[in-house]
Amino acid sequence: MAAAFTMLLAKIAAVVKWFGDLFVKVFVALWDLIRDAACWPFEQVMKIAVSAVQAIDLSGIQPYVSQAGSLPAEMLNILGLLGLGTCCSIIVAAISIRLILQLIPFTRLGS
Repeated sequence: MAAAFTMLLAKIAAVVKWFGDLFVKVFVALWDLIRDAACWPFEQVMKIAVSAVQAIDLSGIQPYVSQAGSLPAEMLNILGLLGLGTCCSIIVAAISIRLILQLIPFTRLGS
């Protein structure tokens, strides 16, 4: 009688453990689904932004880029030490962000 009772308790414990594992797996799957549902739109917007940036034609700037090579080495060194490249990239990024933010509906384009 005691062996049957022990076996019955072991079976009940196994079923409870199985339901517990099932609950954890379902929770993890739902968490992954929610996380993916939140990341997917951001990823799609970034793909559109990357394709828009790749579509920009910069061939008109090409002749002016070669002019930087004709500067003396000392001047290029000083401009590098002053951080001209970083400065230009920050300014271009700020202007780009400002233009993008002005395209949000219900905001003034002139501000």
